[in-house]
Amino acid sequence: MDKSESIILRGNCSNRDHLMSNDLMDLSNVRVLLCDTDAESCQEVLALLKKCCYQVIPVSSAVDALDALNSQGPCIDIILAEASLLISNGTKIFNFIKLDMNLKHIPVIMMLDEDEVPLVLKGLVLGATDYLVKPFSSIELMKLWTHMKRNSTKLVY
Repeated sequence: MDKSESIILRGNCSNRDHLMSNDLMDLSNVRVLLCDTDAESCQEVLALLKKCCYQVIPVSSAVDALDALNSQGPCIDIILAEASLLISNGTKIFNFIKLDMNLKHIPVIMMLDEDEVPLVLKGLVLGATDYLVKPFSSIELMKLWTHMKRNSTKLVY
């Protein structure tokens, strides 16, 4: 994906707690890492995310996703990724996220072309938070931030 298509992240990462302080969310402060290997699909989802006012970092491969997590990981609030990209790469992305203290709180939402139960179950077992089946609407994407809220209220043992 062309780097010029990315939305530049603004500010620092210290405002995450402020974002979570009430039930209303300013979506313009929510950063989504969008991972999709299909250029046309990526453009459609990117347009919907922009319509919802999210900040978006689009990537088109597992390597690009890992690079983005390395460079901007603590600033990313949600990962929205094609299920096959997450699972077909030997769970490398899931393991990378789980092992990093600064990343393991980030909810991972899988995108699927159809409701494939085995793929959904495998993704959830590996660490995905939820999944969406394409095509989805901007209303579904506007609710992505609720996964941040859920993750912030989990008990830590």
